[in-house]
Amino acid sequence: MRAFAIDSFGQTPQLKDLPVPEPGPGEVQIEVRAASVNPIDWKVAAGAFAPPGVTFPFPQTLGFDFAGRVSAVGDGAAFDVGQEVFGMRLPTAPASNPHGSYAEYMTASPETAALGVRPSDLDPVAAAALPMTGGTALRLIDWLDPAEGGTLLVVGATGGVGSYAVQLAAARGTRVIAVAAGEDHDYARSLGAAEVIDHRTTDVADAVRAAHPRGVDAVLDLADDREVLMGRIAPLVRDGGRLATTVFAADPEALAARGVRAVNFGYRATDQDMAELAGLVTAGTLRLPRTTTYPLSAMPEAHTAATTGHVRGKLVVTTG
Repeated sequence: MRAFAIDSFGQTPQLKDLPVPEPGPGEVQIEVRAASVNPIDWKVAAGAFAPPGVTFPFPQTLGFDFAGRVSAVGDGAAFDVGQEVFGMRLPTAPASNPHGSYAEYMTASPETAALGVRPSDLDPVAAAALPMTGGTALRLIDWLDPAEGGTLLVVGATGGVGSYAVQLAAARGTRVIAVAAGEDHDYARSLGAAEVIDHRTTDVADAVRAAHPRGVDAVLDLADDREVLMGRIAPLVRDGGRLATTVFAADPEALAARGVRAVNFGYRATDQDMAELAGLVTAGTLRLPRTTTYPLSAMPEAHTAATTGHVRGKLVVTTG
């Protein structure tokens, strides 16, 4: 089978011809139809999630999000052959299961992946684009708990997580202030943003402070480093507000000193998250962000695009 894999950490991933993985006890083999591209994939390839002393099996096929068909099952598996499924490998999976989703086949178990049945009205590309970024946004908005009529500043509003988070917050009646490049402003508004700020031409902190002199109720920062977040963005949160970041740039103790709750957020997907996301999409509450698709043969180009940090919406690879 074709797979986008590495033979050691730090190696440039390549398309390889690898054996089809067979399911063990409790596992399912999945014929992959689509897989979405996330920043964590190139970080895994670089060895960023490889603790010292932990032995990893190689070759490692990259990829976390997926949608496909159960093509074989091991003893005690929770799904049947022929079922259409989607889900996300867990961040700990590469240490025990080297079969990621950038391949024609992969394997998954309850210990290595969150998995759900794909509704018939959710196509594979949409399903593959949901798990990691959609699930992260879902749980972040739950934690931030933006109120109807409140204000939420989203830095990185038009990327994978941001595209979902803006929709979820706007659906609550929250006034979303989106930070995005100028060419993405119409897209941000289409997601539900009430205000947009071009970070390339405008000082974000000055613009927010001018429009909201009393501060904003919450901040979701998906892009800034510690210096910018703590020095410029965090002071925009009113006393008693909340701040969340996925790039682990916050100092929760320092922010707590002035009554701001903060979290450096890491997402661990569950089967229940997959079911909730599918329900939100099929109900029309959540729509698929702008998506760019690549064939598996162009996986190197998709992988390179994901490393830029300026992806609009989602990148999805298809195997058909």
